[in-house]
Amino acid sequence: MHRRPKAFLLLLALCASGAVHAAESTTLLKTTRSWDGTAYPAYPAGQPQITVLRIVIPAHSTLAWHHHPVINAAYVLQGALTVEKRAEGAGSTCSLAEGEVLPELVGQVHRGYTGEQAATLIVFYAGSAGEDITVPDVLPARATPARAAPPCRELATRD
Repeated sequence: MHRRPKAFLLLLALCASGAVHAAESTTLLKTTRSWDGTAYPAYPAGQPQITVLRIVIPAHSTLAWHHHPVINAAYVLQGALTVEKRAEGAGSTCSLAEGEVLPELVGQVHRGYTGEQAATLIVFYAGSAGEDITVPDVLPARATPARAAPPCRELATRD
C-alpha cells in the first residue's frame, strides 16, 4: 500500500474546499512613448537582453545627468521621485509616487531627484547583449527646480 505525503493530502483538501484563487493581472503601463510623449525607437539589432535593476535613491539626493540608449520603464516600489529632462521648458519635469510606472526617456539627457523621502525603483531595460543601458553625461551643475512637478501620468497620452 502506498502512503500519500501529508502535503499532497493538504493540497487536495485546499482544492476541495475552494481555497484556491485565480491569479489577478493588472496592466500598469502599455505605451509606445516615453513620459514626455516622444515615440520610442525600434529595438536594437542583436541578441535581446533584459536587465532588471533595483535602485535605491536616498532622501535629498540628485542623480547625475545621464541617458539611456535602450527602452526602459521604472516602477516606484517605495517613496517618491521627480524626473527632469536637461532640455528646459514645459513638460521638462514630472513626479512619481509609490506604485506608479515611468516610461523612461531614450537618448535624452535627464536625471532624477528625491525630496523628503527616499525612493526605491525597479527598472526594466530592454536592450541587446553587450550594450550599455545607462550612459553618464558630464554637464554643468544646475540646481533642482524649486517648483513642484506635475505627475508624470498627466504629461503624455498613453496608448
